[in-house]
Amino acid sequence: MKKSLLLIMLLAIIFPLSACSSKRTKVSEPQKLPESQQIAVNSKKWEEQTKDLAVVHNSQYSDDYAGSVHSVADFKKINSETWVIKAKVLNLGKVINKKHSASELPPVFTRGEVKVDQVIGGSNKLNKKIINLVFWGGITSKDNSFSFTSNKGIKKFDHPVLIQDDNAPLPKIGSEIILAIQSVDWPYYSSYEHLDENGFKEDTTFQPVMANIHFWVKEPGAKEFVLNNSLIKNKQDASPIIIEKNMTDEINQEYNN
Repeated sequence: MKKSLLLIMLLAIIFPLSACSSKRTKVSEPQKLPESQQIAVNSKKWEEQTKDLAVVHNSQYSDDYAGSVHSVADFKKINSETWVIKAKVLNLGKVINKKHSASELPPVFTRGEVKVDQVIGGSNKLNKKIINLVFWGGITSKDNSFSFTSNKGIKKFDHPVLIQDDNAPLPKIGSEIILAIQSVDWPYYSSYEHLDENGFKEDTTFQPVMANIHFWVKEPGAKEFVLNNSLIKNKQDASPIIIEKNMTDEINQEYNN
């Protein structure tokens, strides 16, 4: 009886001490900001990074149009390792560009973090996921800074600039976007473009496909989606490619909500 009483007394002492220890060592999880506030924070950071940079306009983005589609109905039929998504741009991040032997010019990319709100075409595995897109253009590194035009060739700078490809300009943070994407060739890009050193992960990294004709953007405060290609959007001299206006009309009729 005495042994039983002693055991009960010991347990009575140990359990409160364990509970107190647990309370003392528990660390509260950091509170995640609501999406709208996070977008505002990210927009401010990106603006701070780019506000003093000269903007260099290029129009080098090109793609193969052999597989282009001409209606929203065609988008919905896509079922290979290509997707058409409606997403929101949550953040943009500078990618450190390094020159490599495969190209005379160092690549300039931007990491776009987007939340997939809807899969229009392709498998549903990306639905409601947060993924990274490799956008062409962005902030150059100080030691790899340049511009390129067909009539003037390569021009070197000794300071960072913001390269904006007018065929596929960077969307604003907070924009809604509709575009075609596909998985990247990870062995190539991770070794030559150093994506893994810039926050990209193989299973969540994708690249736009035919971004100068299959990329629509609805900027914060805008009423409708427009083609992201600023040369065509602003009726400037653009590449001689077929653009059906009815595609944009269909996009707005079905997905502008």
